[in-house]
Amino acid sequence: MTNPKTTKAKRSAKLQVVAGTDIGTDKKKRPPPKGRSPLQPNGLTAKQEAFALAIFNGSNFSDAYRQAYDAENMQPATIHRQAYELATNSKVTARLDELHREREQQRRMQSLSRSDLVLKQLTEMALSSEVQDGARVRALELLGKSVALFTDRVETEDKTDRSADEIERDLKEKLRRLGIA
Repeated sequence: MTNPKTTKAKRSAKLQVVAGTDIGTDKKKRPPPKGRSPLQPNGLTAKQEAFALAIFNGSNFSDAYRQAYDAENMQPATIHRQAYELATNSKVTARLDELHREREQQRRMQSLSRSDLVLKQLTEMALSSEVQDGARVRALELLGKSVALFTDRVETEDKTDRSADEIERDLKEKLRRLGIA
């Protein structure tokens, strides 16, 4: 037989918070929900990053989706739709923009270093007494062109003092003579 006093005590038992514990605030990093990869520093999952890199490297949306995700049992229309949705995701488009900016920056740096090399070589040729005079003159000419020293400037000046009404009247007259107006 059960003791009525202990049964009543069990029913009215209350939970107490023990000092020094945080209830409901897990300060540890929680694992991502099932089926999701952990986020990278740029806010993308590993699969989204792989998708963005595949597009950046020249794949179309559907092929990039197939490379990044397990799409083996998916219909082509589903792959196409999912790939489009992923490609229009703001984080993915931001990553693609970032990749394009990085590529453009690399191209600029290469171009600048090549330009510097060419200008350095031309300067050495122009100042060297061992190089033939014709080559030295050509080097100096190319150096001058690189700083727009020999640029022809064409200046145009409108010397007519006609009002807008006079111009309109003249245009209408010319159109009338041509049989257009």
